[in-house]
Order: sequence, then structure tokens, then C-alpha cells
Amino acid sequence: MSKEQANFFTVIVTGQVEFADIPGCDNAYCKYAIVHGDDWTHLDGPEDGISQITRMTSGGPDQLLVWNFPVEVTYKSTNAFGWPQLILSVFEIDALGRDVIRGYGCIHLPICAGQFTRKVPLYKPLSASALQQVMSWVSGRPAEFSNPKFPAQGEGREVTRVQSTGHASVQLNVVTKDMATFGYSEVK
Repeated sequence: MSKEQANFFTVIVTGQVEFADIPGCDNAYCKYAIVHGDDWTHLDGPEDGISQITRMTSGGPDQLLVWNFPVEVTYKSTNAFGWPQLILSVFEIDALGRDVIRGYGCIHLPICAGQFTRKVPLYKPLSASALQQVMSWVSGRPAEFSNPKFPAQGEGREVTRVQSTGHASVQLNVVTKDMATFGYSEVK
């Protein structure tokens, strides 16, 4: 009996957005989105999601915004170009009940099988002018990206001014199948 050759390789990712450390942020929720190139096909699991609102943990020096928000997705492809990226958007609820951006972050999903914990730097865009900065302070609406998937794109980022706001922790478990068939080494 001959073994059938695979027509694609598969990448399965499970895990969770564990927490964020954002100084000065008392409550927040997290949105995630996974984007990928044209050669990739989504097979299973949600490609985006929104967490519950969490309050900063009390006590101790490490006061974190804990979500433990699950991520589970499966893709197939024949080409590594456009490898999937996880985009995080963290929003705080202000005193008037408005959603205020506290940080964006983006990482590529790990490229080999295994268990990984990734620290995702979070940042927010700055206003383009002093007048816009004053207006955003008065209105309580800081600058934010019109496209929440912008952090995963290369075009236009070189002229975007940002400010670091903290980091998030993401724990991911990755399983790959048939990558060697397409010339990609599978680290064991």
C-alpha cells in the first residue's frame, strides 16, 4: 500500500491570552484577531474574539489584568508566506463608560510545534499634531487606529508615532502536520 502525499500542511494553535500589565489601567477587556496571507485557509476555530472585562488583581506588587481568554484555531496552507499573526487590542472602560484604547500588540504565531509563552509589547498611537492631542484630551478620546488589523500590516507603520503602554502575556500550544512534505523542517 502506498502512502498518499499531503496536498497541504496544517497548523493547529490552542492557548490563551493570559494577562496584561498596563500601568494606570484599572479595568480592561481584550479583543483578538488572527490575520493570515492569501495562501492560508481557515479550517476551524474563531479568528476573532472579545474577552470579559477584568479588574486589576489586588494585593502584591504584580497587579495584572487577568483574562485567561482562550484561543483555538486551525489553518492549512502550502506556503509559509503570510504566516498567521495574532493581533491584540486592549480597551479600558473610563468613568463615563466609554471604551478607550490602552494598547495594540501583534505577534506571529510560533512557526514550530511546542508550547510557548510570548510577551506581546502593547502600544497606542499618538496624535499627529499638538491641536489633535489637546482635542483628544478634552474629549477623552485618544487617537486609535481606524483599522484594528493595522498593527499586522507593514504599509504606513513607518510614519506612525506610538507610545509604549505595557505588555500582554500569551500562552500558545502549536501542533504542525506535514510541513516536511513542503520542505519546511519540523523541529522536534
